[in-house]
Amino acid sequence: MPDLLDDVTAAAGLTVFGAAAVADGVDARTATAGQLPEWSPDYDVVPRVTALRAELRAVGLDRVVLAGGGPSARAAEAITRTLGVPLTVLSGTDPHGVAAAVADRLQRTVVVLTSASSTSTPLATDSHRRAYLQAFEHHGIHDLGRRFVFVAVPGSPLATTALEMGAQLFLAQPGALSAFSLVPAGLAGADIGDLVEQAFALAEPPRQRSAPAGFALPSAGFTPALPAARSGGVAPAAPAAVSPAAAGAPGAAAAAGAAVGVPGAGAAVAPGAGPAAAAGGASTGFGGAAASAASEASAGSVAGRFGHPAVALGAALAAAVASGRDKLALAPDGSGIVGLGEWVAELLTAAGSRAVPVVLETPSSWGHEGPDVLSVTTGGALVPGVMPGGGIAPDLAVNGPLGAQLLAWEQALAIAGLVDAAGPPSAAAAGHATPAGFSAAGLNGFSWTADGAASQAGPGSQEGILRVLDVGLPPEVPAFVDGAVEVHRRAEPRGAAGATTLIGVLDEFARTVRPGGTLVVHAHLDRTADAAALALRTGLAGRVARAVTFAWGGAPVQPATGVGVGAGTSAAASIIQITGAVSVDMPVPGRPYTFGDLQAAEAADDRRTLLDRGLPLLHLHLTDRKAGIDQLLAALGG
Repeated sequence: MPDLLDDVTAAAGLTVFGAAAVADGVDARTATAGQLPEWSPDYDVVPRVTALRAELRAVGLDRVVLAGGGPSARAAEAITRTLGVPLTVLSGTDPHGVAAAVADRLQRTVVVLTSASSTSTPLATDSHRRAYLQAFEHHGIHDLGRRFVFVAVPGSPLATTALEMGAQLFLAQPGALSAFSLVPAGLAGADIGDLVEQAFALAEPPRQRSAPAGFALPSAGFTPALPAARSGGVAPAAPAAVSPAAAGAPGAAAAAGAAVGVPGAGAAVAPGAGPAAAAGGASTGFGGAAASAASEASAGSVAGRFGHPAVALGAALAAAVASGRDKLALAPDGSGIVGLGEWVAELLTAAGSRAVPVVLETPSSWGHEGPDVLSVTTGGALVPGVMPGGGIAPDLAVNGPLGAQLLAWEQALAIAGLVDAAGPPSAAAAGHATPAGFSAAGLNGFSWTADGAASQAGPGSQEGILRVLDVGLPPEVPAFVDGAVEVHRRAEPRGAAGATTLIGVLDEFARTVRPGGTLVVHAHLDRTADAAALALRTGLAGRVARAVTFAWGGAPVQPATGVGVGAGTSAAASIIQITGAVSVDMPVPGRPYTFGDLQAAEAADDRRTLLDRGLPLLHLHLTDRKAGIDQLLAALGG
């Protein structure tokens, strides 16, 4: 732990601990693009959302439902969970979850529909819109233009739908600090202006310039020169900055954050502190040696060679993955920021990255150690004397205000060549340098369309799902039934002996995951009612010395699994797919199928693609969801 305190890169309240050790021997000029990706805020989003929220609240619309998926939805969740703001998120097609959401406080509901596709509207998003449209009309609610808010890319079918409905429309490109995340979070009640200010403090030095009317940010974007990265010299850490409107205002220091070890520069946050404090900036407060380490630009330190937290983080990630530590174990450290790991994981999987994110429940959960693991903890700013890492000594710890975290992670992943600053295609194709050891394509052989969708039909593709809906599900007979669990052997890995009990087949399947491989649990269930299934990751991770990940149906899974947008073709992953019986189905208005049909088709299309790629697959179908989950957890010792 003392090494972490001596290995600090900090700016604007955001501190990266441990980057120098992880990136030891990496030259900034070859391991990174040499500059931070450009970032410029959507200037009109904050005032537009603030005005719209006031208008909606004035007529009693105070419940917000986000119907959309992808990294932007996970970012909106991270924002609202961290700030303690209620937001209902519909990212899947489980009929129980959709029915529960539609039935909940409908008279007070406004629905935010999002899609990043420029060529089509996702089946799930279109189905959610149809379900809410019918529900509103059935209950005599006719102000439909007010009840729906759309966030879409320009020229997309979803944008056209918004115009046809006379609804509010925000045009943007996807991103954690774009309208895709800020609109649902802001309408739900999050202080999105504060988040943008925190990001701005990290990205932009102070400008002697007036802000655009109605908003506090300057009109220019950001492409900083990093002298150390380009010339090999020493570059000081970027200074904390406060936008013109925030400067001198009450709480400005807390909003902008402060450098390490500067007492009184902001409200410090202890583990377990309230959400509002965690989202804001603060001194990391180690003083003495840590403050000295942060301020010294000595040759050989990350602060000296990279000069900025995002660059330090990106260099560390690039070096780790290039050296074979491609499992990124992401854990909250308990200091107040919630859901950041899930967002980072979806950024990586949606981009088809070769890095495998493993979202841990706590820093010490199963999966935080291993020769191919890079352990990373995240959280808010820390009070003096509180060590980073949440009780363990991680390889990296990233602490600071949420807005700065969102920007820094997007930039760092692009710098590392793990995602592109603007999404697919790869960083190399966009003109950014590619770190040594990375494929120039960066997407495992997939080609991409202009809107960032895989050009070939793959798992979760609309074409594949519609094909299943058209021809019907293939006949399926379980190998055996154990209580409430049907066991379907689809493609067994080498060494499987044909176990005939539930615990036997789970252990057999888990033990045959190859060295360096990943065991993936993909649950086509209700994220809310069936949330207990999340504990399956921990149960399995305690029984196998391999990385174990979890994803809900409708979301991308690890790139190496072949499941989800941007999936690769590596056979180093084994997949346990879990489906569940539908007790009460719900029709999709105007379509010849139900939500249960759609969910089953998504799962069947995933299975087809996995089998086509020769990946080991174990399919468990729960004839009773609660009983089946309880049975699985009991079998795993949970």
